Amino acid sequence: MAKVLLTRLRCRRAVSTLIGGLIVLTVLLAAVAIISMTSQQFFQYQQTVNSVASYRNQQQLVEKLVVNSPGLVANLAWNGCTNCNMYNMSLSNLGSVGIQLVRIYINSTGSIGSGCSSPNPQPCIIAPSSSTTNYAFGQANAFINAGELNHCLLLWLPNTVTLPNPTPAYPENTVTLVTARGNVFTFQWPFQTQTFGQSQSAFSSGNIKVAYQGTYDSENEPAAGGNGGSAYCHHETSQPYPAPPGYAEKLTGITGAGDGGVLWFMNPWVTQTIMNSANNEGPTTVYIYVDVVNAGNVAYNVAAATIDLTWSGSNHLDGWLLGVFYNGQFFTTSPTIPPGASYYAIFELTVFTIGNPPGATQSVMLWGAASFTDQTENQSYFSGTILLSGLWIRASC
Repeated sequence: MAKVLLTRLRCRRAVSTLIGGLIVLTVLLAAVAIISMTSQQFFQYQQTVNSVASYRNQQQLVEKLVVNSPGLVANLAWNGCTNCNMYNMSLSNLGSVGIQLVRIYINSTGSIGSGCSSPNPQPCIIAPSSSTTNYAFGQANAFINAGELNHCLLLWLPNTVTLPNPTPAYPENTVTLVTARGNVFTFQWPFQTQTFGQSQSAFSSGNIKVAYQGTYDSENEPAAGGNGGSAYCHHETSQPYPAPPGYAEKLTGITGAGDGGVLWFMNPWVTQTIMNSANNEGPTTVYIYVDVVNAGNVAYNVAAATIDLTWSGSNHLDGWLLGVFYNGQFFTTSPTIPPGASYYAIFELTVFTIGNPPGATQSVMLWGAASFTDQTENQSYFSGTILLSGLWIRASC
């Protein structure tokens, strides 16, 4: 009996040992499996991280942002920001990926103007913003598509900050653009004029003003001493030519314009009512002048020029050169413009490809450029393009 019990105990111990061994083996195998799976997942994760990092690095390397001449153009203050100095910047994305701008830094070193130096912030730090405010640029325009050319970006600075812009042009501001991928692109402004001969692009400035005649006439604006209706809301001070940017200007002898060749030019905005009257060859004609300076070292004649203002891609306002206003006189055939001289190139807008004119509910800006040439046929050929300060269309006064 004792032997039987002893035998049974030994059998039970053997079974228990076997079961315990199986349990330990199962736990070990499970641990090995978990470790292996975790290792594989970490390896896959690391591969994904490395792939994403490699892709990001590749994208960072192919970012190529170019600043178009003239780099920056000073703009006049408008209704949305009366205490701002505005600057238009023209950029081109020559790379194969889109670029998101996150910061712009400006450091001024010149003595002309109270730029981004003491007592103002040095450098000026400009961040994207969805609203019109100081030290900001338009958030809606901060992204530049791959291959997009002549992308316009509007910068807002306080009216106490005026970037140095000497004549003749000499770089006195360093502008740094920072992208979301960490790339930094830097240029100096104003661009120094290169002097390689008559074919150089020797234009500067680019500020514009607007006049209109017909059903709506800018001579009825309060700025011109008129007493027009609700569509007329220019109140800048009037002054005959020549006049600073803040004035309405009366130009006379404009061949091809009505009312005895008299045009009243206002700061560059019109109401929606006036634009509707001018659209699709309507009863109101719109004129634009561009303030141009011969910033080169060679005299030239303006034989032909065109203007193009655009809003939302397919919407355009285009016009042809009416003539040149120089030294208080209008010329249909341009006189010789010596180096350093300024003149007005006057355009009549003749093409309105705007199906639904912008500005019906809010103010919008039309951006663009004007191109000039002397139309010569030899080595003296001369041409160039100016980035314009922009034309605002306001919903109302």
